[in-house]
Amino acid sequence: MHHAINHVHIRSTDPEASAAWYTEHFGVKRLGSREVVPGTVTISMDPGGPVRLNISSPPPGSSDKRAVAEINQLGLEHSGFHTEDIDADMAHFKAAGTRVVMPIRETPGGGRISYIEGPDDVVIELVQVRD
Repeated sequence: MHHAINHVHIRSTDPEASAAWYTEHFGVKRLGSREVVPGTVTISMDPGGPVRLNISSPPPGSSDKRAVAEINQLGLEHSGFHTEDIDADMAHFKAAGTRVVMPIRETPGGGRISYIEGPDDVVIELVQVRD
């Protein structure tokens, strides 16, 4: 049996604002919105690959506990976005006031990575592979 990741799902108190942030900073395309769970709104987005990004409001009665936007934690730690120019992207995020979780670092394989904090306390990795 073959399995593949279908989507990454983010819970947000303001899905519209979060979706706009991903569109502004990563060019993610909005596909639509609908009520999946009663009393919620789920915005489905296309980040440019086979895996969708879904951003939903919390269902009634949900916990208001927030994730901690840090790396090196157990559980789902971060999602990663490919970049062709990590220096330009990080300059863009710094100019936009985005919190840098980890500055650019070289990987043993010759690539470069960095982590930022997106909306809803989500950690995002930028990955530039070696040419």
